[in-house]
Amino acid sequence: MKRTGFGIATALTLVAGLSTQSGQGLQAQAQESQALTLQFSQVDAQSTASYWTADRLAAAQPLRPIPAIAPRTEFERQAQGTPQGAAGSAPSLSVQAARNPLYNPASVKIEAERAAESIVQPNDEGTFHAPYTSSRVTPLSADLKYPYRAAGKLFFTIPGQGDFVCSASVIQRRIVATAGHCVHSGSGGAAGFHANFLFVPAFRDGNAPLKAWRWSFAVVTGTWATGGGAVPNAADYAMLEVADKTFDGVYRRIGEITGWLGWQTLSLERNHTTKLGYPCNIDSCQKMHQELSNNFRNTSPNNVEYGSHSRGGSSGGPWIQNFGSAGVGQTGGLNPGSNRVVGITSYGYVSTDPKVQGASILDNRWVKIFNIACAHRAGNCS
Repeated sequence: MKRTGFGIATALTLVAGLSTQSGQGLQAQAQESQALTLQFSQVDAQSTASYWTADRLAAAQPLRPIPAIAPRTEFERQAQGTPQGAAGSAPSLSVQAARNPLYNPASVKIEAERAAESIVQPNDEGTFHAPYTSSRVTPLSADLKYPYRAAGKLFFTIPGQGDFVCSASVIQRRIVATAGHCVHSGSGGAAGFHANFLFVPAFRDGNAPLKAWRWSFAVVTGTWATGGGAVPNAADYAMLEVADKTFDGVYRRIGEITGWLGWQTLSLERNHTTKLGYPCNIDSCQKMHQELSNNFRNTSPNNVEYGSHSRGGSSGGPWIQNFGSAGVGQTGGLNPGSNRVVGITSYGYVSTDPKVQGASILDNRWVKIFNIACAHRAGNCS
């Protein structure tokens, strides 16, 4: 593996999770080289609904690190232009969390990468000396409050390989954002799409307090879909449209129940973010976890790394600027947009020592797939 200027052997890996096998029929449409879309069919609906048994959900394991390309020379500022963005929103409906067990969390057995990885020290740093604060969402019940409840766990299948877990977040009324590699393999065109997407907001200990939502449409950047699956990638992000679910006999969109996070492009550099997700090296990916850190360094082709302790399973989780609820009298600074996604967890290092993760800078490719997702069905974003 290539040695970097930090003097240790490093390699990169996607940070998803793995389990059992399945295949699924897909209908996909490529839109030039800029985006690739996948349309849900009735066959998919029946397959996804029946596929996720308690045993399959509980059996998900973190993906073993697979070496990819090493990071290139640290870059100066990369993002150019004026940021674009959209505001988030708290839930419009008051829905109480329900006991909705998907599986018994006691049946989950995650193989640790290292024994020491079970010990998490807040306000820590690794060998790259990128400081971070790592902790469970505290109190645990905070995961049911906005903006935390807009994040959740994503289950899916890679046909012929197995079942995986990633993290994801709601960014509009029916739209969920995650990593490109959580949706598509990075090659193969239409055949490269994964299957059986199931999103569980505010997931905790095998429970789906706000129900489990199946997908109905997917879109991924052409940059990821044709990139061969290597990281860092300039646009490792994707979006899913999820189908409505009934609450008190009325069909509701997910954003009405969870609220949604805003987003902002060209804002990953020189920022501080709260990163949410379900890393399987911590709490066996059964509880929402948060990482707080500043930007550490820029890497090519279009990426920024931050300090983080999270590993497999955290892929696809949101990196959020100005996270939380403002206090009375609190005023914004020069970058006031609150609860806005500025990055999506993309990669980490095979070695557990550096303790950093990287994300692609959101740019016009993010805006393009967001517009495609919004336009796919009336009411997705309005």
